[in-house]
Amino acid sequence: MAHRRLSAVCVVAVAASTLATLAAPNPAAAVDEAWGPLQEAGGSTLAIALDDRTTALVSVGGPDDATIYEQRRAAAGTVGPTTPVMTVAGAASCRPVEAATELSNFAVAVECQTKTGLEDPPTKLVELVWTGDDGWVWKVQADGELGSLDYSPRGQFVVFTSNSEYGRAHHVTSYHADLGWRDLKRRELGLTGDNLIAAINDGGNVVALRGAGSEDEPGYWFGGRLRIETYKATAGKWARQFARDFPDGGIDPSGLDLSAGRIVATFVESRSTGQLNGLADRVVVLSGTPSNPRVWSSPRWTRQVLTASAAITQAGVGVVAWQAVHDRRTAKSWFATWAPKHGQPSVSDLKWSTTLTDAAASGLAMDLSVSANGHGAIAYVRHRPGADFSTVAGASFRVGRNGGLRDQVDATWQQPVEVTVDATAAATATSITLGQMTGPFVLSPMTQYSLGP
Repeated sequence: MAHRRLSAVCVVAVAASTLATLAAPNPAAAVDEAWGPLQEAGGSTLAIALDDRTTALVSVGGPDDATIYEQRRAAAGTVGPTTPVMTVAGAASCRPVEAATELSNFAVAVECQTKTGLEDPPTKLVELVWTGDDGWVWKVQADGELGSLDYSPRGQFVVFTSNSEYGRAHHVTSYHADLGWRDLKRRELGLTGDNLIAAINDGGNVVALRGAGSEDEPGYWFGGRLRIETYKATAGKWARQFARDFPDGGIDPSGLDLSAGRIVATFVESRSTGQLNGLADRVVVLSGTPSNPRVWSSPRWTRQVLTASAAITQAGVGVVAWQAVHDRRTAKSWFATWAPKHGQPSVSDLKWSTTLTDAAASGLAMDLSVSANGHGAIAYVRHRPGADFSTVAGASFRVGRNGGLRDQVDATWQQPVEVTVDATAAATATSITLGQMTGPFVLSPMTQYSLGP
């Protein structure tokens, strides 16, 4: 995948039944002591909690902000030296955008602007993996934005996907400590291209979710299609498993995870309404095998779905969260779990709304991360109209085999209006990184992070 303070309301409450239910707790509740205090960091730092209770702090700096650095925070709270990892040639304004971890190995995606002299330069994608004894390895995609990042359930493989801004082939890039890098190019489909995300298992087999569709004019979509493809590592071949056309709509893949041959995925379906700013989007969730997934869609169409995350546990329980525009000025958040034995997901309204700040409109006001053992973290933002601050709600939790939540620990932080969130969950620890937008599509290099149980 999540692909980023004090207030009147907090985040999630423990499940009241065998299905996950999230609700707002006591408005007077303080930040739980199990969540650490916010730590200041610069250099667009992304905090990544690891299984051994250490934390990797990945940041950028140096000339043109094109050098990537690593710093480790021990379980006792001591912080080690800042160490340069690599410098991205011909790039500027780099920023870590996503991380994934499993068994104290972790991977980070860093996006950079290519030095071209253009006002809107193309994006380089740097794919970095830390594998303990082998240290850091990396690959640079000269053109592409991050599509997805996923670690296999037992930490054997990691896979990155990138989508070109210029109609070039997608890259599906995996890494294994003994087998090295494997880069699979997948050409775009159709005249208008498509977007692709992927997940990987411990055998190196890949599942890819592809979606397409174009808006010819406001309210009119055409050419919508959804495809699920699988790559068998031993055979070295791709095969199409599932296909569905949406002639009057568009499909945008959002989240995908894989475990024990089952997937959980989210995508955004857009439809033609014939109305400017009419109801247009809804979240669709897939659960099951790649060739025959069950399909659930949100009953209400909204103006826009801002972000949607998906994860699956080793027990096959899907965990999803999304944020969507509720009316013309605010967005609401939802959370759901989908156990294999249940015909549909258990969906909870998180009871919080936020105005459409630049951060929310960019999809950076909510994030979910769940490790293979069911340990998860969620963070999302609330901003009331006219308020001069926002509130970030965070929680760590564990997902049971039937989709219920336990061991939940909540936290809230008062932050500036344009706060962004990024959550990372390892098997035994969690982290939430808080950033800030200083203008439309402009992110401040100053961040804060908190470590949770």
